[in-house]
Amino acid sequence: MLRRGTMLAVAAVALLPLAGCTAPEPEPEELTVTGAGARYLDAVCPVNGAWDSVDVEVERLRIALARSEAGDETALGAALTTLERRSLAAAENLDDASVSWPADAEDAIAAVRDSLAADAEQARDVAELSAADAVAHEWEGAERIAATSAKARASLGLPDDPEVACEAR
Repeated sequence: MLRRGTMLAVAAVALLPLAGCTAPEPEPEELTVTGAGARYLDAVCPVNGAWDSVDVEVERLRIALARSEAGDETALGAALTTLERRSLAAAENLDDASVSWPADAEDAIAAVRDSLAADAEQARDVAELSAADAVAHEWEGAERIAATSAKARASLGLPDDPEVACEAR
């Protein structure tokens, strides 16, 4: 007959292989070019819509300031907050570890993701500006962002024009 201490030691040793064991991480789903294109558009098209709203509000402020009226930056602040939120959501969507982007698109998707995160930060900063400063603000990296997005669309077989690409989804 085993002693109680011996039985506990045997039980502890028997459980050692189970300690620290975790389920293996599932392999990321490999996206087809078509599936990747759809996922990309689902991520970025809401951002494009937010940009449209920001552009409208900037133009409204520009007109008000040109007329020497006090511009109300409330609507622009709300549009920039939406842009920030959607840009962050899109960046997270493009950075989802549960999927694997097509090899030809990986670098472009990573660059778009980084641009979206930078845009979110910049939107947050611009939302704090006065009406005059917001209207005068030049978005940092605008040309790089456009080129990066164009490269991503091309690598995914999407239309060159972002509006056409979003309308076709």
